[in-house]
Amino acid sequence: MNIQALSFAGAALVAGGSYINARYGIETDIREIKREKNGVKRLLENFSQLGESCTIYSVFSRADLTSDALWFEGQTWTFGQLKHEVDRLSSFLHEKGVETGDFIGVFMSNSPEMVMTILALQKLGAVAALINTNLRDGPLNHCLSVSNCSLVLSTPELSDALTCSSPHFSLNFVAFPNTPAPKNPGITLVTPSDLPTTPTALPTAKRSLKDLACLIYTSGTTGKPKACAIRNAQMITTGTMHSHDYAKPRKYFPLRTYSALPLFHGTCLFTGFCYSFGNGSCFVLARKFSASRFFKDVTESRATRILYVGELCRYLVNSPPSPYDKSHNCIVANGNGMRPEIWERFKDRFGIPEIREFYRSTEGLGKFDNFGFGAWGAGRLAYGGPIRRWYENDTFIVKFDTVTELPYRDPKTGFCVKCKLGEAGEVIGRVKDRGLLTEYLGNSSATEEKLITDVFVKGDLFQKMGDLVIQDSDGWVHFHDRIGDTFRWKGENVSAGEVRDHIAALSGVEDVVVYGVALNGYDGKAGAAAITLLNGDETKFMKKLYGSLRKTGLPVYAIPRLVRITKEISTGVTFKQAKGDLLKKSWIEGEGGDRDALYWLNGERFERLTEDAWAVIAQGKAKL
Repeated sequence: MNIQALSFAGAALVAGGSYINARYGIETDIREIKREKNGVKRLLENFSQLGESCTIYSVFSRADLTSDALWFEGQTWTFGQLKHEVDRLSSFLHEKGVETGDFIGVFMSNSPEMVMTILALQKLGAVAALINTNLRDGPLNHCLSVSNCSLVLSTPELSDALTCSSPHFSLNFVAFPNTPAPKNPGITLVTPSDLPTTPTALPTAKRSLKDLACLIYTSGTTGKPKACAIRNAQMITTGTMHSHDYAKPRKYFPLRTYSALPLFHGTCLFTGFCYSFGNGSCFVLARKFSASRFFKDVTESRATRILYVGELCRYLVNSPPSPYDKSHNCIVANGNGMRPEIWERFKDRFGIPEIREFYRSTEGLGKFDNFGFGAWGAGRLAYGGPIRRWYENDTFIVKFDTVTELPYRDPKTGFCVKCKLGEAGEVIGRVKDRGLLTEYLGNSSATEEKLITDVFVKGDLFQKMGDLVIQDSDGWVHFHDRIGDTFRWKGENVSAGEVRDHIAALSGVEDVVVYGVALNGYDGKAGAAAITLLNGDETKFMKKLYGSLRKTGLPVYAIPRLVRITKEISTGVTFKQAKGDLLKKSWIEGEGGDRDALYWLNGERFERLTEDAWAVIAQGKAKL
């Protein structure tokens, strides 16, 4: 499509009045489309400049050797210093037999050792299998076996947790001065003195865009972790300067990006590691997340950008006041999953003017960005006016069949149907090149399950994202629900995410999770909510809860039938709420040492869930 024609059309509309422009986002749409097209040009130039060695190490090697590359717990490495250490490690690994295409298990916590390891393996053209450090036993061994790792590299505090038949090196260079050597005699401790003083003159491995760079594992909450096979193209794409940064380099550079997220997770790897090194910028890495230390680190490291995911920002907002809350230089918070009720509180408390919320998944092609908008964009995924919607050719929202849990197809044409404004549907992303698709290693059936063909025309190919979203009449895209989190009750579809947002907006609520509970004798699943309160009066809150939810417009059938007031809602390592833990909890108060206060909806009021009341519910006799 001709961008110049779009510009002329936009100019004519703007001339017709500022109201039309504001109402339909004409300028916004055209500006973003232009930026995207220019961004694609920069990416293709980046690809061509790399030639036969399309790796993030090659991009890293082009940076100014005197610029800061890495900050960790008060220590800084320039690109020259870090490259020297990476090259020493790559020489060592090469001597130990690591070759191009080998799969190497990386079981490491956030540390300079892990950063050096990923870069060294990239130089050699080996594939780093980045294993979740919280895994143990069966799931941990599965991650090694699915990739057939020929070697394992770990950090010393984790080494003994992993038993395997493959050669195993425990790296202790910087971050673990007081950690004892592994007890397992089959694990070899490697210190700086074991590396060659002068790196061997090894050429950078020849790797294409389609070759594998690393593995990132899914959480495994619905089975064994799946290995997302990340290609070099994705590493370099996420390491290419974003259009918003490119448009205002004096504002955003020099860039220093702080992450307390685990480096084995996509947000930290792509948005922190790849973006920093891809743009000759400083990657500021924390060993682990600490709400009390977060902005102290941000201040001391002079970070200008922070990364977030899931509920991390809620922990920060609810932490005690600190002298570091606004003493930092951070101007951008970049991540995904910030709740709308937290958005403005976070900006105001910590004085961060810009929030960049993006919608992505490690292996997914569907994407949305909410960059550079004010308070009206809080909690949204993206904005798209009429021009954007007409121009878009890659990410779509299609009607969803809640019975088959598949995209709906028009019975006359057999094709999928794009959603109207205000209609919930599944996000799908176009597969332009199957050879660049992030697939599940050794699990072709799981890869194929996410693909859908003949969507709008015969032969086209898309990938399902597994999420339901809504684009409202103003053009804003909202997250609606994760497919599978919507449940049926009294013949109606209940969106767990929508109910959660209604409860979270109530005064005194700190956090909430909503989910469906199967009960004997009842059709469908009863809604259940786990709620944490902000030092509120539990009795008063529960007395008003039904009426408060009805005032928000929540339908009666969607109001949770069971409620537990809890002190804390557990989250996983990536700060996603752990619904699975709640599903395992009993609804008999005090059972198993549980201290949650339990309630049930009796008519139009919530009452304490006594053993007698639960017995009636369990027999299917209560009128829920």
